[in-house]
Amino acid sequence: GANAVVIGRSNLVGLPVAMLLCHRNATVTIVHSRTRNIEEVVKRADIVVAAVGRAHMVPKSWLKEGCTVIDVGINSVDAPGTKR
Repeated sequence: GANAVVIGRSNLVGLPVAMLLCHRNATVTIVHSRTRNIEEVVKRADIVVAAVGRAHMVPKSWLKEGCTVIDVGINSVDAPGTKR
C-alpha cells in the first residue's frame, strides 16, 4: 500500500484517520510536535494528512512530487493586505 503520514495524534481526527488508512492497507506513520525530523518523514509520504490546527505547518518543500495532501485543519488566516 501507500506510505501515509498523519501529522497530529488527536483522538478526534489524527488517530481515527490513521486507523482508516491502515484498514485501506496503507503503511501509516503518525508524527506530532515532539517527533524528530518531521520533514524527513513527510518527504517520503505518498499521502500526507495534516490534522494539527496550525496554519502553514507543512511547507511545499516537505512534499514529495505527486503526493496527495489532505488538510483537516481549521484555521483563520488573514488575507494579504488585510488589517485587524
